[in-house]
Amino acid sequence: MTATASINLRISDAEKALIDQAAQSMGKSRTAFILENTLRIAEEVILDRTRFTLDSDTWNELQTALDTPPSEEQVRGLGKLFATQAPWQKQ
Repeated sequence: MTATASINLRISDAEKALIDQAAQSMGKSRTAFILENTLRIAEEVILDRTRFTLDSDTWNELQTALDTPPSEEQVRGLGKLFATQAPWQKQ
């Protein structure tokens, strides 16, 4: 992918030195270090969104679904799902 956008940051000399030290210790450029870590955290933030609102009927349906034991087919499906690497984890 070709980079076409830029982001400018204002940081203190101490913050810049810390970032540079960490990037150097990982054998990366400052840009690569900042980009890789920022993207990783951004994905985590988006994927970790856990708060949602349901009306009472939908809440009751969810409770029923959670209280019902899974079928053998669902268990097999979950096994397959958990054995599959997430797209954002693939190298």
